[in-house]
Amino acid sequence: MKAFRYVRVSGGAGDVGKLVRKGATLKAGGCDLLDRMKERIAEPADVVAFGEVQNEYLRAIAATPDGLRIGALVTLAEIAASKKVAAHSAALAEAARRAASPQVRHRATLGGNLCQHTRCGYYRIATFPCWRRGADVCPVLVDGAVQDTAGVFDNGECASAHPASLPPVLGALGARVVVRARKEREERAFEALWRQPAKGVHEDVALAPGEVIVAVVLPPLPARTNVAYEAVRQRAAFDWALASCAARVTRDGGKVKAASIWLGSVAPTPRRAVAAEKALVGKAPGAAGFAAAADAAVAGASPLPGNTYKVELVKVVVRRALERAARRER
Repeated sequence: MKAFRYVRVSGGAGDVGKLVRKGATLKAGGCDLLDRMKERIAEPADVVAFGEVQNEYLRAIAATPDGLRIGALVTLAEIAASKKVAAHSAALAEAARRAASPQVRHRATLGGNLCQHTRCGYYRIATFPCWRRGADVCPVLVDGAVQDTAGVFDNGECASAHPASLPPVLGALGARVVVRARKEREERAFEALWRQPAKGVHEDVALAPGEVIVAVVLPPLPARTNVAYEAVRQRAAFDWALASCAARVTRDGGKVKAASIWLGSVAPTPRRAVAAEKALVGKAPGAAGFAAAADAAVAGASPLPGNTYKVELVKVVVRRALERAARRER
């Protein structure tokens, strides 16, 4: 690990933003950043102790007129255990509870989970070439190695897959991201947080210098709305998902009125399965409709020779999430 300066701040996100505009790197729980620093993938001169900031807005789970607000420094363990989160969406609590290990969940934060980098081995090991780190081509697309962590969508130039547990559920819940930009807080649509990979660009989140994620807001759910989360992993614990899905279904009478289906770990960013939603809306919830939605969810997939099985896993998690959503509310 390269030597760096550890910066503690007494103020809130505004003071942190000033340091970030000057080139400093934020550390919340440090679960992802420290791994990258040890491998010299990240070599910041200044590391800001964002996780030490004692600010109620950043650390609270609060019910507001606009919905449920979760601060960026709330840990996954706190989300998993929160009665407020469970009352709003048991699926979000479940996704947090199933992430990583107890030790990691007590350190990892909501903001850090959103900003987590890909787990691709070529990206994570400095001696390997990587298109995201400036190489001319993505070696996974050339030699076909480490494809368990590779995506099956949008992988024409970069085979990485976004590994985080919470984004699919937050997307399905219609979350809005609160960003501290200069002196103001502003809410942004969840889709606007992400950008497609670019050569030499490490991050997936579309934040300008000095911008800091400070919270996520979950709007109230409509009546007769069910939400569920499903994931498949090689190991049940302390592992990243091979494929995950969060599904929100709103019914009107005996048919699906609206749906939101999001996939994780299969594309460079969290992926909304719009075709699957269209296949479901207007149909009666049931095995046939769920299977049709699962098939629609993999339309346009471009698997690599070593991960074609992930296309079938996508179908599995979509179908299971929809089946579970049909059995429970919120």
